[in-house]
Amino acid sequence: MEKSVSKTDGLGLKCILITQGLSRVVEPLMKSSHELVGVLESAPRNYKKKEKPYGIVGLLRWVKGKTIGKNINLKRFCDINSVPYRFLTASDDANLIEWIEDLKPDIIVVFSMSQLLKEKIFSIPRFGTINLHPSMLPEYRGPNPDFWQYYDVELNPGVTLHYVDKGEDTGDIIFQERDHIPLGTKSPERLNRLIGEVGVSLMLKALDAIGKGNAPKVKQPTKSPTSRAKNLKSGDHKSIIDWNNWDGERIWHVLRGTELWLDALPQPKGIYKGQRWTVEEYESCGTELDKLGVIQRAGQRFYVATKDGRIYIKLDFNWKKLIIGLLKK
Repeated sequence: MEKSVSKTDGLGLKCILITQGLSRVVEPLMKSSHELVGVLESAPRNYKKKEKPYGIVGLLRWVKGKTIGKNINLKRFCDINSVPYRFLTASDDANLIEWIEDLKPDIIVVFSMSQLLKEKIFSIPRFGTINLHPSMLPEYRGPNPDFWQYYDVELNPGVTLHYVDKGEDTGDIIFQERDHIPLGTKSPERLNRLIGEVGVSLMLKALDAIGKGNAPKVKQPTKSPTSRAKNLKSGDHKSIIDWNNWDGERIWHVLRGTELWLDALPQPKGIYKGQRWTVEEYESCGTELDKLGVIQRAGQRFYVATKDGRIYIKLDFNWKKLIIGLLKK
């Protein structure tokens, strides 16, 4: 039987959380001394409501829900814990202001949102709105700092808690901290450290300080030392890696960190549609006879060659991914 998340007793701020999915901040906030009074789940970028499927697609989605869809999602988490939930498609959704005002939050906490909040929303709570951003602001302002830090081989990234204002990640800084991430660390492990550990700690520290009235407010520089951390367009995936000039370790770091979504390599097709390459180790070696950036085979192993080595990859067949791939056809 599913159980609600236990919560420590104590006085704290009444918080509304805006996030995407059951992110790494949800449960820690729920368990904290602060009160989670509502959750807004931000719709993915370019979200379009899908019509209810029929026929074989509808059957496959029903099977997916019965067999592989048992992992709890954010809405189910809120239902179990009796937290008001709303799916947010835009910050000007009808009746959104009334929904927030009825919950009487002291503060809104944001982590991972697909659009900028409008002032009429972020100014509602008496303590305003704070955002957890996975970079050392003013570095890597924008929606996709994770990718561009991989791209730049930033091995000492940071996490920042800041107030939300009208700009993009430009509000006053409350707390921030850097942490070392080893070369070749995959995205889930990186986020477990940066968000699940450092970020959550800073978030709760910021909420405590705001509640006590002693939270810092440090003005950010107007300009960022890095370019805007924009989202990649579909056409960028194939050309984002410079196979002729980048060293192999840099390419390995980028491919390994983004293996769940970057399509810099041709992804499997046919019955393997929906599967993805797992990036394994990098081997420094001569590659004079190899074609750079092309998937090749040596014995039982697949690899892709760089100018100074080989990046080994493998395909782990997964039934869940097969069904998801069929659903996307």
